[in-house]
Amino acid sequence: MFWEEFDVLKDLNFLEELTNLNVKLIKYLLQYIFEDDNSYYDFLNRNLGSHKDPADALINRLTLIIIAHTKYYNIYIKKYSEKNYKKIACTIPNKINVWEFINIASQSRNNDLHLERMWLDNGYVHLPNKMASNGKTIKETYAIELLRVKLKEMVERIRLHELPKEVKNNEKIKEIINFIGSIVKFEGVEGIKISGFKGDIPKEWHPPCIRGILDDILSGGSPSHYARRSFVVYWFCAKFNPNLRPIENGELVNIGALDIAKDDEIENFLNEVVSIFNTVGDFDVDRTKYYISHNIGYKVATHITHCEYCKNWKEDGGKGLSYYCKPDSICRMRNENGKPKIIHPLDYLCYNINKHQNKKEIIKEKEKDK
Repeated sequence: MFWEEFDVLKDLNFLEELTNLNVKLIKYLLQYIFEDDNSYYDFLNRNLGSHKDPADALINRLTLIIIAHTKYYNIYIKKYSEKNYKKIACTIPNKINVWEFINIASQSRNNDLHLERMWLDNGYVHLPNKMASNGKTIKETYAIELLRVKLKEMVERIRLHELPKEVKNNEKIKEIINFIGSIVKFEGVEGIKISGFKGDIPKEWHPPCIRGILDDILSGGSPSHYARRSFVVYWFCAKFNPNLRPIENGELVNIGALDIAKDDEIENFLNEVVSIFNTVGDFDVDRTKYYISHNIGYKVATHITHCEYCKNWKEDGGKGLSYYCKPDSICRMRNENGKPKIIHPLDYLCYNINKHQNKKEIIKEKEKDK
């Protein structure tokens, strides 16, 4: 497996390996990962021949060390896994130990890898060639998640060690990081924000997806686990911090409930949401409180799980979110550059809050002029 090749290189002298050729190859690799440019493998095949595999392992290792100390590591892991899973899939047997499977699947966000959906036999999970909801086979889906989990583990190990000053200040490192910044953009990911709002939020200010889940719950329906989770976290943020988004400046925001609300406010919120869910068929007070607390990062977990971005509601991968994604005229609004204005359910709320505040300001101005 590729991570074993990486470990062989763990004692390399990092700065010595940053030759002009390797810097060039690192840039080629980054272009391949982020821009689908095949120059990297074209160069390896054309110039290194039989030596391309050791060179590939070295360049991957050097790139991962650099990327791990930037804000781009999450998107790199995601794109790397999606581009290189086939190399891993062909090495995975058709059935694997159940505990090995659980170790990966439990860290995956993919609904197709839930254990209850798999064929279990004598302590082994079968990985069929049938298609998953993402258009890939179950084995390929498992390979993507295996690669993602392993890369994430490696990045976490790398990030435990602060880069020495001579490495941080190295001109070649700066050149590579600047190059990453030139090809990876996070524009628009943070969405619409508000300032200084206090007051009650009418139901119609919430987006259609959230209103749909709420109506489903109150009428005794049973939304999917993912729909319930997205509703709970959205409802929490709507009450305490409508500006909170899953990603800020390209990095996942890992904060807990107590970072944005007080203990008594959170307890009141738990009771409020429990009263909303008490019409659901499988309702249980203690279990509901536990899951809500876990979702918002309170006591039983350290960070908020986050409500999904709009694009993940539309292409939900079997999570049961697309059923509630029924865009209205606000959802369909576009910026001057033609990109969607509403990219997260909380953007919809913030848009309505800003609209309400602007109306109040106009009324005040008119009253002054009388």
